[in-house]
Parts: sequence; structure tokens; C-alpha cells
Amino acid sequence: MRILSLLILLVTSPLWSWGDKGHRTVSTLAIRSLPEGPRAWFQGREAEVCDHASDPDHWRQDRKEGPRHFMDLEPYGGPDQLPRTLEEAQAKLGGDFYRRGVVPWIIQDRWRDLVDAFRAGDPARVTFATAILGHYIGDAHVPLHTTDNHDGQLSNQRGVHSRWESGLVERHITAEDLAVPPAQPDKAFFVRPWDWLRASHALIPQLLEDDRDADRTTPLSGRGKARTAAYWMIFWSKQGPVVKQQLQLAGQHLGDAILNAWIAAGKPAPPAPSGK
Repeated sequence: MRILSLLILLVTSPLWSWGDKGHRTVSTLAIRSLPEGPRAWFQGREAEVCDHASDPDHWRQDRKEGPRHFMDLEPYGGPDQLPRTLEEAQAKLGGDFYRRGVVPWIIQDRWRDLVDAFRAGDPARVTFATAILGHYIGDAHVPLHTTDNHDGQLSNQRGVHSRWESGLVERHITAEDLAVPPAQPDKAFFVRPWDWLRASHALIPQLLEDDRDADRTTPLSGRGKARTAAYWMIFWSKQGPVVKQQLQLAGQHLGDAILNAWIAAGKPAPPAPSGK
């Protein structure tokens, strides 16, 4: 059963993400990576995918939405002890499991939505399903979406979440500077989200250390204690390659997801334009 039918819990949780620019970048990279068959579905619709890539961050009226964007790995004992099923997660954490994040299962659900959209032969559904799937795949590649220290609140680094995933991206990233390999078929795709979470989680110690180093070497400025230009230069010099890597991996993995959904749907061709 899908998670949306399994869970009726009402919980609250903050929403974070790459920000609009980051999610648009992930979508752009993914579509570029597709071979001719699935890419034909997005002809003339690339901008629409990008326009909807941040939609889940605006679904704040749904109090269940927050945990769909992350998964705290520490409550399960760390990255090597993650549950693969909802039943395993609930057995480990009881009623607290949903609050600790469900992004890998949401990715599976949204991937099924994309398969269904391809099978239905509906380009508009394919476009929207791709945008939403891409959002959650993007979030799984943000290191601080994998930890209970999600905003540096446990290490006296509040705001580091936004500084890393939005501040650096807005200041330095363009899709033209990034590249991904061609999308690949993958029979094990359905379990890949757990691999992505573990890889993202491994980046946290260095991320936090680099933020501390940038803070130590640059005084805060102004009444609001905003970071200085020097802070951003230092933080980018240390974490810029990681930000680029994670955006590229998210784009690559979204491309793989689209290709594998198209294959699972039977490799359909898009319907001919009306009037032809």
C-alpha cells in the first residue's frame, strides 16, 4: 500500500529544500540526461517541469507534508540500520517514526505516480509527476535532510541549513555550469533512495566543520548578525564542490528515475499533437 493511504497522522515539521533555483536546476539536468524515447515526452514542457519543481514546499496547509522531505537517520541507529519498509520503521520507532521523516517511501510513491502517468499516455500528468518526484529526490541529496541536527541547532550553528542549500546555490550556481551523465536503466532503482540518504549523511561532519571555520574567520555584520561577503567566499571555497556534486547527483538520479519509469510503463511514445 502507498504511504498516503497508510498514514493519517497529523504532525508538524519545518519544510526546507534546495530552494526554487536548486530544484529547477535538478529538473533541468535530469531532462538533459534522457535518451530520445522518454525525452520526447518533455518536448516543449521543460519549463513547466521546472515551474512545478518547488510545489511541495508550498503545500504547508497539509500538516503531514513536512516529514515527506527528509529522514532522520540517527534515531534508527545510523545509516547502516535504516529500515526498508514502513512496517520496519514503525517497529523501531513506534508512533514517532513518521515525525522522523519518510522521504524514501515518498520517492517510491511518486515514482509509481510517474509510471502510471506514462501508462495513461498523458503528457500533462507526466510533466507534473516528474516535477514532484524530482523535488523529493532533490531533498534526499541535501545532507541536512538526513539528520536530527537539521538546522545546526544541536551544534550552535542555527541557519546552516539555509546557508548551505539556498545561500550558496543562489549566489553561485547555474545549471549551465553543471553536467550529468546519460540516464541509465537500473533494475535496482527502487531501493536506491536509501543509498542516496546514506551518502548524503556522510557529508554532514565536513559541512558543519566548514561552516564553523567560515564563521571563525569572519565577523558577523549588522544588527541582524548577517554573514559577511567574506564568510560566503570561504564557505563556498570549502563547500562549493559538494553543493555542485549533490545537485548533479540529484539531477542524474532524477534522470535515471524518469528513464526507469518509462521502461516500467512499456516505453510508450507520447501522443501525437492534436490536429495531426
